Amino acid sequence: MGYLRAAVGVALIAAPKATMKLLQAEDSSDGFALLIRTVGIRDLVLGIGTIRATYASTDEARQWLLAGLTSDSLDVIAGAALSRRDAKAGVLAAVMPLPFIVGDLQALSDAS
Repeated sequence: MGYLRAAVGVALIAAPKATMKLLQAEDSSDGFALLIRTVGIRDLVLGIGTIRATYASTDEARQWLLAGLTSDSLDVIAGAALSRRDAKAGVLAAVMPLPFIVGDLQALSDAS
């Protein structure tokens, strides 16, 4: 999960406009691109932390995995809230973190 999260983070930082196009975002402003980059920074930090922790201890790895799971779960909640104003964008925002949640849960199970 750490490597995948770090790779997604790098992609979001390097190519926010491509991500916006993939999401079919109507807002193509620099502010929205900055928001995509900040999500990328978050994922890069969580990914690197998870990778480093797997070489340190199981407890530390679990803490990083829980941080990622919390972040992804909050993304689902935020997407669901957005869907009240913009159904298409909200559903996309709520669904995109689901594979990461499944991966986080699997990695946490494996770390036990």
